[in-house]
Amino acid sequence: MAFWGDYHTHTVYSHGKGTIEENVIRAVRLGFKEIAITDHGFKHFTYNVRRMDWPVMQKEVALIRQKYPMIRIYLGLETNLTSVTGTADIVDEDVKALDLIICGYHKFVRPDRLYDVCTFFLPNLFAKSTDKQKPKRIRKNTDAYIHLLERYDIDIISHPNYGIQSDVFEVARACKHYGTFMELNGKKVSMTDRELERLTAEGTSFIVDSDAHSVERIGDFSVPLKVVDRLGIPYDRLVNWEKIPDFRSQKKKRDHADG
Repeated sequence: MAFWGDYHTHTVYSHGKGTIEENVIRAVRLGFKEIAITDHGFKHFTYNVRRMDWPVMQKEVALIRQKYPMIRIYLGLETNLTSVTGTADIVDEDVKALDLIICGYHKFVRPDRLYDVCTFFLPNLFAKSTDKQKPKRIRKNTDAYIHLLERYDIDIISHPNYGIQSDVFEVARACKHYGTFMELNGKKVSMTDRELERLTAEGTSFIVDSDAHSVERIGDFSVPLKVVDRLGIPYDRLVNWEKIPDFRSQKKKRDHADG
């Protein structure tokens, strides 16, 4: 019994320490059937993939796929939520080249408009649990996630509620509707026990990822698995446990090809 893939890993092209090939070699040694390269999106201020490097990454992955045919390699991005209206830092041409689309909230991201600085990023950056604006802020954040899921074929919401507060139950229901997975992140699970227990009762599917920024951390799921075991979350709710996830963006591309 084992996990069959790690779908959130970083390389030297953004905030990681290893190369794409080193990540793949590590995944092969762990016996994974699949590995995703998901460096930070284009609008992160410090850890972004540079536009000039994106074609280079595509060519590199194509060559590595030929070299390691025993494992499926996804070229993805951990895109950034860039506005209160649910936009991300990708365009249509990016989507065509992506095998996997992760999206999450990160603090130091170039917003779409000045309006989003004032209404989205600053309120979340300086949020306090006792803030009188908390209900309004949570409503805006929740709507941003839902609009995001409506706009794009997002495969994974990375580290839900990390650095941002939303109604995870509404977000999870939208994820279930659209076929997007909620992540149990290898560095920190930011949802509370109560939230996770209720999400489990409502039938939410989770994906367990390492969010590895170094080669040796690929496949390290110890942090989320402690939570899974402690709360008794059934392993059949983990979409990469003993199975291959059927990702939303891949299904969309198959449907388009068949149509």
